[in-house]
Amino acid sequence: MIQLIQPFPSPLDKLHDWQIGDFVAAVDDHPVEDMLDLYYYMPSGDKMVLTIQRLDGSTTKVPLAPQALDQVTSCFAAMEFKTCACKCVFCFIDQNPKGMRSSVYVKDEDYRFSFLYGNYITLTSLGKRGVDRVIEQNMTPLFVSVHATDVDVRTKMLGIKKRIDVIEILKKLTRGGITIHTQIVLCPGWNDGEILDKSIKELYELCPDVETLAVVPVGLSQHREGLPDLSSVTKKDAVEAISIVSKWQQKSRQEQSNSFVYLSDEIYLLAEQPFPPLEHYDDFAQLDNGIGTTSSLADIWSDEIEILNNENSLPEKPITILTGHLAKHAFETRMQHIFQNPLLPDVEIVAVDNTFYGSSVTISGLLTGQDIRNSLSQLTEERIVLLPPRMFNSDNLTLDSMTIDDIRQGFAHNIQVPDEEGLIDYWAKIS
Repeated sequence: MIQLIQPFPSPLDKLHDWQIGDFVAAVDDHPVEDMLDLYYYMPSGDKMVLTIQRLDGSTTKVPLAPQALDQVTSCFAAMEFKTCACKCVFCFIDQNPKGMRSSVYVKDEDYRFSFLYGNYITLTSLGKRGVDRVIEQNMTPLFVSVHATDVDVRTKMLGIKKRIDVIEILKKLTRGGITIHTQIVLCPGWNDGEILDKSIKELYELCPDVETLAVVPVGLSQHREGLPDLSSVTKKDAVEAISIVSKWQQKSRQEQSNSFVYLSDEIYLLAEQPFPPLEHYDDFAQLDNGIGTTSSLADIWSDEIEILNNENSLPEKPITILTGHLAKHAFETRMQHIFQNPLLPDVEIVAVDNTFYGSSVTISGLLTGQDIRNSLSQLTEERIVLLPPRMFNSDNLTLDSMTIDDIRQGFAHNIQVPDEEGLIDYWAKIS
């Protein structure tokens, strides 16, 4: 049921005398669990009837025009995450230090949020009822953390007791018309080598319904007390992963005209090997996994520079970019043609040491406000400083709960957070 937390807006409030504890129990006599049910069962005609259940168990019927549904959704309590019961050996949430805001420790395992927002889930708590609902309501695509298709390996990696064959669940979903995007967190000694090759093979056999597979390296913080021993991905590991994946990419491009399996930028940088051609990333479906980010941004920024040059409106002021060590490496080795362009002012790239999570965490999305402030304090002169937008969440907070104004406090620098893709245009407009 869906909790009502406030009255309907005027004039719809006249339809329902809201009371604390009211729930929407059904729409046109279809029981509803959440907002997705409400929209799924919403009729195509000119009216619908909401069944409201009171705290005392009594019910009342409220007629509502379907087009008015969007006006009342703000009156409903937000959907709560179904949380994850796995104890994955690599879970980064378990590697957070104590004392952070409570939301940082939430482990999401909710197929609804996978459908709505692209969150990755393991499918370990989906069950038959969940599978049936996903198929009935056509919740496609879903995003699935596979890690290994070998049942024994996956069971051990997820830290669960029940042996669940993820391939069988994926087959049920894809037979029901659901498209799947998948990922593997590469953990040396656990799911690399032959296990990685087997996982790619068995997922590839489900193409085209399993559309993509992302392979990303495990992230290890300095806060792993009491957690299983894991090793970071080394250059050797990265080279081996590229060798395995490239074989399947070649096969997929011959048979399906797409790459199917994609490696994160970090793996190519660790291996000191070139990225695939831009077109081999296809439609960049795994961009949020750090796959093709460097190539995509380089292409976009190059186009922006060309456009602004033709308009005689190129950036005129030098900037300092604070970012993670991985991004600095990418900037300096894969984007020289952009940031060393003689048409542009000087660009200083500064890698921020991650003292919060440890030196092995090098991505800009896991930088904290305090570490940024430490780097700002080391700049010797007043600068225009650009920060990575990935370090801020949807509430514009860093992992250590700082806002951009908190970070700016006490500094004379002009500190900005540009849109990532629009960096060059943003830079050109700084006065």
